[in-house]
Amino acid sequence: MNEKERIEQLMNAEQMNAKQFAQEVGIQAGTLSNIVNERNKPSLEVLQKILNRFRMVSSDWLFLGIGPMYRQKNDSQQVLFDMKPAEDTLNLPKTEQVTDIYMKNNPAPQINEKQVKKIQKITIFYDDGTFQEIINS
Repeated sequence: MNEKERIEQLMNAEQMNAKQFAQEVGIQAGTLSNIVNERNKPSLEVLQKILNRFRMVSSDWLFLGIGPMYRQKNDSQQVLFDMKPAEDTLNLPKTEQVTDIYMKNNPAPQINEKQVKKIQKITIFYDDGTFQEIINS
């Protein structure tokens, strides 16, 4: 069963038509129509909105098709994507310290000027859904 079929199954279980479901989830009816008619696959954002609205739906089921549609009452919705840097969650030394240790043990190789890569663009995504692009001119 693919994501589209799981979304349709959820709509049926919740006894909602496409318009009601799209409104409840907070997406455009056309977006849902494109998913149901297999013109587009559901984006990560759409799947997140579904899980946010239907908190008892299992993320494993919605994303991967594993297990039952609904979580047990005592199961918590686990965080799939933790945006904290690993050094904060694992109590590792700060990046600068790790870099210093690495550079002491691994001297920089000689690089030809033509091999140097330069950053052209950096995109920063904020938790409110906005983003900023920094372009190196």
